Amino acid sequence: MPIYEYVCLDCKTQFDALRSMTEADAPIPCKQCQSEHTSRMLSLFFAHSDGRVVAQQSTAAACSSCAGGHCATCG
Repeated sequence: MPIYEYVCLDCKTQFDALRSMTEADAPIPCKQCQSEHTSRMLSLFFAHSDGRVVAQQSTAAACSSCAGGHCATCG
């Protein structure tokens, strides 16, 4: 099962959860305040092999209001 990252849109807590792919976008309560006003975040990743970068995701595509890719404007 994959680990998904979420953010609470009420208290701004970021948390992750081990969930099946079919549950990835289903409502999940915030670990801090228990609100279900949460959103799945775009996960950032980095991979290397033999000291060379083979995969990297940048936050450059995030909107200007949050620069993190998980606000109400950019999802």
